[in-house]
Amino acid sequence: MLMPYLVPSGLAWHAPKSLQVDTSGVQSRMGGELSTGTAELRAQMGAFLRGEGDPQALVEAAQGAELLLPLLGEGAVWSSELDDIRWLFAFTSTGEMHAFLQQKWEAAKPDELPAELARYVRYLRVGGEELMQELLPGLVERDRVPTGVVVDVSSGLRAFLPPVSGIVPDGIALDKEYVAKGELATW
Repeated sequence: MLMPYLVPSGLAWHAPKSLQVDTSGVQSRMGGELSTGTAELRAQMGAFLRGEGDPQALVEAAQGAELLLPLLGEGAVWSSELDDIRWLFAFTSTGEMHAFLQQKWEAAKPDELPAELARYVRYLRVGGEELMQELLPGLVERDRVPTGVVVDVSSGLRAFLPPVSGIVPDGIALDKEYVAKGELATW
């Protein structure tokens, strides 16, 4: 079974993309303290960085965490594609999200990003399990693009949760037999 992994800091990112998501069934809250599940996720990410990580514990912590998804518009979450996999950007805190947005704002070309990002950002706060089990399958079904989640992408603790069994539902996992037979390519 493939498990989440940390990516070297030299990873080159393509320009972020806006990805429309149906958020009608998602419970979102603004502000407030992050859950203890989110603190556990950050602890597990740190353990991986030190070479002491347990893959199953990291997945469970991600499922139990509250994650922040920055929005570019009504229901449009930020994502990027790397090696034919779409990655949704999720954050463990508003501070981590702000650091990412600040880096993107400073590197953006004129008019590449919405002007309001200089002042504020809207975001969803969603449970990790809900993200992995409900939102990702809906996106994959609609767009036919394998999709994973990268947590705290601009942080030294960043962790990728790839679209593989044990992390996402088997129906969208890249390591399942139907994918190996090339059926994913026919989407």
